[in-house]
Amino acid sequence: MKTSENILIVLGYPADKNGSPGPILTTRLDKAIELYKNGVAGKIIVTGAAVDNEFVEAEVMAVYLVHNGIPHDDIFIESSARNTYENALMVSRIMREKGYIHAIVVTSSFHRLRAEKFFNRHIKNITIAPAPFPEGFSLGKRLFYELKEHIIIVLFNLGLLNSRYSIQRS
Repeated sequence: MKTSENILIVLGYPADKNGSPGPILTTRLDKAIELYKNGVAGKIIVTGAAVDNEFVEAEVMAVYLVHNGIPHDDIFIESSARNTYENALMVSRIMREKGYIHAIVVTSSFHRLRAEKFFNRHIKNITIAPAPFPEGFSLGKRLFYELKEHIIIVLFNLGLLNSRYSIQRS
């Protein structure tokens, strides 16, 4: 697939209390930088609003990418999405507007299933590029994140979640 047909999408995660990307967001961004520098895609969409604090996730991500060598002109900022469902919906609109046909969605490995579920609803041609757990995450912490995601998916499928976890159905 031609690089010009691909676009990287980096899903947000709340910034630290000082406005810097925390370990989970940093691993997502580093994965996107790696893919971009390897020529997988020529543009990146960062997506995420200010959800858990006052820092807009997409803006925090754009600053990090620019500081790590990604040209500002190669970054699109989507700063309204408050959850994975909205990330997929709003990014799909940007992709249509810009003419991209294939999305490479960068998220954490533990978030892969939920991201795939929602992005497949709005974008026909996606690939999930999972970022690893941050270094130093204990086995217990890793299991917590994995278990939490599986519970979210089960509860979503049962229709028992609020909008924070994307109960919208298409």
